[in-house]
Amino acid sequence: MASRRTKTALGASLGAGVIAAGAGAIAARRGHGPVRTSHPDGTHPWGFTPGRVESVLATDGTVLHVEVDEPKGSTRRGRPTVVLVHGFTIDLTTWAHQRRRLVLEGYRVVTYDQRNHGLSGQGDLSDCTIEQLGRDLRSVLEAVVPSGPVVLVGHSMGGMTIMSLAQQQPALVEERVRAVGLVSTSAGGGGLVSVGFGPLLDGLVVRLGPGLLRRLGSRDGVWGGLRRVGRDAERTAVQRYGFGERADDETLSYFSDVIFSTPLATIAAFLPQLDELDVRDALPGLARAEVLVLGGSRDQLTPPSHSEAIVDLVPRSVHVVVPGAGHLLPMERPDVVTSELLALVERGVAARARSGRSAAGAEVRDTGAGVGASA
Repeated sequence: MASRRTKTALGASLGAGVIAAGAGAIAARRGHGPVRTSHPDGTHPWGFTPGRVESVLATDGTVLHVEVDEPKGSTRRGRPTVVLVHGFTIDLTTWAHQRRRLVLEGYRVVTYDQRNHGLSGQGDLSDCTIEQLGRDLRSVLEAVVPSGPVVLVGHSMGGMTIMSLAQQQPALVEERVRAVGLVSTSAGGGGLVSVGFGPLLDGLVVRLGPGLLRRLGSRDGVWGGLRRVGRDAERTAVQRYGFGERADDETLSYFSDVIFSTPLATIAAFLPQLDELDVRDALPGLARAEVLVLGGSRDQLTPPSHSEAIVDLVPRSVHVVVPGAGHLLPMERPDVVTSELLALVERGVAARARSGRSAAGAEVRDTGAGVGASA
């Protein structure tokens, strides 16, 4: 059995790439090409086949990989398009379960890979900022959802992306956004990194982690060699930081590959940005939309206190806590997340149809320990 010192050293090395907006104990290989490739038959993991693929140019010229799913048959007039935004070091396949169900329910769905993630292009590292992510989301909307109502849903860094858009484009949000889903995320304001080693060591992770990752990324073959001898450690780390309960082997292996394949330079660039995040002043701008704040009770990266801070600033929001769940909620509890998103969309549609709004306080719900199935 490894000594306590050995375990702590391993945890600290993994923690160098773990942030509150991340998807697990994060580190990655050096590389500049796309992280994810489709299966040979064009499908995604878990058997999902995207409707069509678009390439959208961001404001700095970075090419964003966008997928659009259209429901079969005609949809009811006025139904919103649902835009799903993924988190740090993962990709749009995180939403496979939700987009399948949303399309079956008759909604148009848009997903995309954030810059320097998945199949999107590698933009300049100086543009790996939350502000730029907000601009990227606007570029996606302008290209594939230029008009009509929308529902925005973000997981982890994806939620921060939505809040950044709201901060930059309050008129757009007020006019077009019917509902917002903020899943396992934070508005910042108090330092995000929480990797379980206490405030002092967590702070060292933020200060030293980016430099360590840049040095590793500059050494050809070093990170690949470390990965080859540490696959079990990768899955252990993803289990610990990504899931509240035991995940199945397929899910652990898949997300280990996605997370640990994110370019090291990308992680190093985003890590300080995420720790210094503060988009709290954007939250009052969501007041006209229906808002869902959804989190897991065992989330170590964006613990429940981060969700509670958002709810304090958006008092009419619905706050749902999923007992026993961790950070990767869309995959760990897909049924719960999907049902809550469908209810959110329906509330958004109904709210605009009503002439007035209630001034009731936030609704807080506990989904019950047995609700939802592991991905």
